[in-house]
Amino acid sequence: MEILDLGIKEYTDTLEIQKEILQKRISGKIRDTLIIVEHLPVVTTGRLKGVESIIDPGYFKEKNIPVIAANRGGGVTYHCPGQLVLYPVIDLSYLEKNISSFIDFLEKTIANSLKLLDLPVERINGKRGVWLDRKKIAFTGIAFKKWVSYHGVSININNDIFPFSKMYPCGVKDIEAISMKEYTGCEKNMFEVKEVFARQFRLDLNKRYRKTLLV
Repeated sequence: MEILDLGIKEYTDTLEIQKEILQKRISGKIRDTLIIVEHLPVVTTGRLKGVESIIDPGYFKEKNIPVIAANRGGGVTYHCPGQLVLYPVIDLSYLEKNISSFIDFLEKTIANSLKLLDLPVERINGKRGVWLDRKKIAFTGIAFKKWVSYHGVSININNDIFPFSKMYPCGVKDIEAISMKEYTGCEKNMFEVKEVFARQFRLDLNKRYRKTLLV
């Protein structure tokens, strides 16, 4: 599996790169790829809920933060520097054609990575994402084309979570967001965080699909 770290990049630019990698993976020209990125401030809306989940659109307009419709599962969410975003472009036709199982895998590996960073996170039965102190720290929004995954997971590390209060994250009214920085009171080195997530993703992917996967 290849790891592609894009640093900090506009959402739309990243989406174009992601689409290019997606098409190459579908055609078998490249291996499975994990894209790692931080986005400049942007709100994205998934198929579950649209702009109606933004309860204060004037706030984002005033801040010049664009709102972009994304062809993925899940609801509305917010991205900005300090938030880690993982886009796995992985062909499930070689592994297991089970979308729910793959989303479970994504959330489990995110939880495993955060635990390595000394956060007591959990997954809540019947709710997507990863949770810390009953607040949401990681958000899942995935899509597939010909059994190849794209879009992915965002994890609040050092980012400002105030903009989440101006929306219903994931389209749900009672969700509160939290970040690692808010919980611990200190900022984490993003290079070290990326290393942990990339390494754990490889390990968990191999463990989950080891009968069919060559990493």
